[in-house]
Amino acid sequence: MSDNEHENIPNTDPAGDAEASKDTPAKLDHWSPVTEAMRTHGDPRFTKRGNPIDPADPGTGLSRVLAVLATILVVAFVVLWQNTPDPTKQAIFYGQTTPEEAAAPEPDQPAPGNFGQVDLMGRIFLRGLDMFKSQNMMSQIEAPGMVFIDEDRVRLIMISAELESTDAALSRLEAFRLEELGFEEEEDPEQISVSTNDLVLQELDILRTLYTQGADELSVDQRQQLKDRYGYIGHVALTHGKPSTDPTREALTNGFMTLMLFLALVGLVLVLGPLAGLVLLIFGIINFLTGRMKMRMRVPQPGGSIYLETYALFVFGFCIMAVSTFLISNSAYPELAAFSLIAQWLLLLTVFWGLIRGANLREWRLASGWHTGEGVFKEIGCGIIAYLASIPIYIIGVIITAILLVTKEMLATRANGGVPPEPEPLVNPVFEMIASGDIFIILFLFVLATTWAPIVEESIFRGTLYRHLRGRLHWVPTAILTGILFAFMHDYGPLMVAPLIALGFMFAFMREWRGSIIAPMVAHFIHNFTLMSFMIIFVQLIKDPAG
Repeated sequence: MSDNEHENIPNTDPAGDAEASKDTPAKLDHWSPVTEAMRTHGDPRFTKRGNPIDPADPGTGLSRVLAVLATILVVAFVVLWQNTPDPTKQAIFYGQTTPEEAAAPEPDQPAPGNFGQVDLMGRIFLRGLDMFKSQNMMSQIEAPGMVFIDEDRVRLIMISAELESTDAALSRLEAFRLEELGFEEEEDPEQISVSTNDLVLQELDILRTLYTQGADELSVDQRQQLKDRYGYIGHVALTHGKPSTDPTREALTNGFMTLMLFLALVGLVLVLGPLAGLVLLIFGIINFLTGRMKMRMRVPQPGGSIYLETYALFVFGFCIMAVSTFLISNSAYPELAAFSLIAQWLLLLTVFWGLIRGANLREWRLASGWHTGEGVFKEIGCGIIAYLASIPIYIIGVIITAILLVTKEMLATRANGGVPPEPEPLVNPVFEMIASGDIFIILFLFVLATTWAPIVEESIFRGTLYRHLRGRLHWVPTAILTGILFAFMHDYGPLMVAPLIALGFMFAFMREWRGSIIAPMVAHFIHNFTLMSFMIIFVQLIKDPAG
């Protein structure tokens, strides 16, 4: 159904004996007794920006109060849950644990920092070992002022052995080992060759043996610990000293040109995308400010509750799913948590709550944005153009996040007497799931990001929630509020949500502009598809061939 057909739908508001004529010079965002008296029955209403005005949505005053209270409760819970670290949740559900128990690293599990900065840069440079050896590439990894977790310092030792020399690696190793044991200077090497259960100290002993006596002197368990804990970098370390023509070492240290071509393509996209987006954004702003951009979102009169109920029901279902996934992950069968990727599809059913509450199909489609607007292909095209225009806004969000993280680091350093605080291991569960190599997990994750998220999240946040709030607020605060709620539903942490808020705002603008949610769905799909594709290809290029 076209937008023009939407505009010609008669207003069925029982209180609207006098509705505005289409030719009324002033198209208002609000109503008053004076304007009501000037209207003629049966004529459609429009805002100053051209939005068709609908009667209030179904729902009583009582249902609206209950929906507001339910929304506040479930949103408060999910925001708190999503921004609470897992160790804190574990302490709440399973009792307080000691720091030793909480850390409890295992020799057959990936070390903290897997796919963190040091790990990723090490993988890239080791792939081009012949090119980067003796090129002082360690300075690219160790930026001035950086503080590393212990496992990253172990990685730096192994990387140094390949990019610099064995002696450079041993020098790093001994300095780190003395520091770990609390010695200021080494008087007798035998004096600090102590037995310990600390994995990092064990690994320093393993690496000392590796770099002084050779890999053949390591036990099977020691070799396996380096492989399990440090993956690709550990595998490369175990080939130290072998010629570059050795089949195992050659398989680990080739493929650099393919990786560079991919990174060059990514760099090209990162340059051209924002430039094209900036041009489109400027053009769009000019059209908007000069009034040539007509808004098509149907604005309801204040009242009603069914679309707020839909949002509350979705968040409630999301809470149940999130808590259940956490409990299963910490049960005797953690592998079952992967089924949460499938279970999330059940949340799609909440989108249709308005139909269950009595809205007819046509009203529901128009209100929630589930219609074709001015034609499917035109709406898809508008979504592509609007997404490109949103890239500069997204980059602003990224810059804000970077500033917040730097500010946090500076404040923590100042509070710690000028000493940088102990860094937290970087955790990227998406990278880790992709790196697992499980084709079903990767497939479910990809479909979830590129299909579930655009359909369900846009239907809820830019469909029903935006519809309810738009009847009470101007589109700008409505877009900001829905963007904030959208961002905090994710578990990135409060300092990392600025890019998501920026995206949520732009998706909401697309809904206001087009009326249909096809455009924000398309934009959401493009964003997630691009990121997921880049991550999957990148992980495949840098993963351990022996893994």
